[in-house]
Amino acid sequence: MPAQTLSAQSPDARRSRRTRLVALARIYDHNSHAMIGYLGDIATGGMMLHAHRALPPPGNRLLTIHLPHPDKGLLAIDAGVRIAWQRPEKTVGAPNRVGCEFVALDPADRLLLLQTARTYGIA
Repeated sequence: MPAQTLSAQSPDARRSRRTRLVALARIYDHNSHAMIGYLGDIATGGMMLHAHRALPPPGNRLLTIHLPHPDKGLLAIDAGVRIAWQRPEKTVGAPNRVGCEFVALDPADRLLLLQTARTYGIA
């Protein structure tokens, strides 16, 4: 069986390694403060979230990540993201998977994300 080639649009063709978070991390729309969903995995370059519903078409959004930092407790990190892709789950009522690329992130917050990802198992 031939090896499978990953396209640039595939969620598995990532530039940085991802860590699935065991701890609960909620994602909010920064402007409305409405909860969008939960973090699925994260890396310093982007994240995948499980959204309660489909998000507007691909584009940029400002999100707030409530992230469980190993030393500092629960942190609220604001991140400008580009919605790169969306895929609904096959099960009715299951959340959509949404891939996001960080486009605006404070360097100190990027460090906090890296520390959290390392603590939760990134190699």
